[in-house]
Amino acid sequence: MNDDTKNKIAAQAVEIHFAEDLPDEIEGFKLEKIFAPDEDKFIFFTYADEKIHCALTTYFHEETSEFKVRQKIGLTEFCLTNFFTEDFKTFQTLLAAHLFDVIKNLRGLKNKKLNDFLREKKIDTWNYKKILPATLEGFELFISPDAPVEVTNGSFIIVNYTDFATNSDFVLYYNIYTDEFSGESRINGAPHVSYAFDAKTLKDLEPKLKKNLVAELSAIRQ
Repeated sequence: MNDDTKNKIAAQAVEIHFAEDLPDEIEGFKLEKIFAPDEDKFIFFTYADEKIHCALTTYFHEETSEFKVRQKIGLTEFCLTNFFTEDFKTFQTLLAAHLFDVIKNLRGLKNKKLNDFLREKKIDTWNYKKILPATLEGFELFISPDAPVEVTNGSFIIVNYTDFATNSDFVLYYNIYTDEFSGESRINGAPHVSYAFDAKTLKDLEPKLKKNLVAELSAIRQ
């Protein structure tokens, strides 16, 4: 981030008293004020709960000239598009209106009702989820089919096995627009698409999980 942008954003933050009255904690998520550049971003503050591996970050993105909110669930990070704006005061207004609800939603991820699209795919009655082990090849079942997590562009995380120590995981997605299941691995933070889990139905997905899941996690580990 160039110095002119950094100084301009910092000055605007002071001018509008940005984030001055934020509580130290919301729903168990602890506040950390940063107000410093990080590559092409100017980070304002984060709310995080390390115990459940979830966090929220607010920042200005120099590349797009937009203010943004990034959400982290496990090792998966994505921006919340309803916060995108090029106006600092609008960003402040959006945060005042929705920040508490977003963090409350993060706290209640495991208790959310199943999306109608997933119910139509019979995720709620899928027997295979009962045999997914809590740990596999040293990975923790962080997200299970009992509580899928919505991310971006119509995608839901159905299964997520994670090793937080190595910053690596395997994610099984369902996308409501393509009506397909697909897999992706992360090895020390770097994404790797896997086509071994592509399927249109749970019936087609099951044999692929049986055949490939252990091998996929083992490959990540190695």
